[in-house]
Amino acid sequence: MAALAGFGQPKAKREPIDVVEPKPEDRSLDKLLSLRKQRLNRLERERRESRENWSDARAALREAKLQWRAAVQNTKDYWAQARKEFLTMHTTSGQYQKGKAVYERMKQAAADERVRCLEELEECKTKRSIFFEARKRVRTANLQQEKLTIMRDKITPTKEFRDL
Repeated sequence: MAALAGFGQPKAKREPIDVVEPKPEDRSLDKLLSLRKQRLNRLERERRESRENWSDARAALREAKLQWRAAVQNTKDYWAQARKEFLTMHTTSGQYQKGKAVYERMKQAAADERVRCLEELEECKTKRSIFFEARKRVRTANLQQEKLTIMRDKITPTKEFRDL
């Protein structure tokens, strides 16, 4: 009869007390931020590399321009000297014709240098556009990273508010 509490009713069962259990922190936003940070680091590395490539291309272009200008100047100087010698009667017409042939070859070499310079220019322009595209991707990724950080800070309560 001990099972009966009185007046024929069964013994009362205890009800569990509702204890507020701390919710596990949602780390998905932190994981996303970490992943985005890795992506940002990769994009910054690619930007640095493309900037170095563009800088190297500009240096090569500068060198090609100097070589082209030097070839043109050497050609002009050679032809001026050959004409001067012929007009002062220091060379024969055969030597003059030989000098003219050398001048034509030098002129063609200068033209080839110009073509090489234009090729370097196209390569430089391509690398420049790659750099600016990488720079744009880094800026976009930085902006996204900032937005996610602000969102995480707004969503995640600070420690002092958690303890209240």
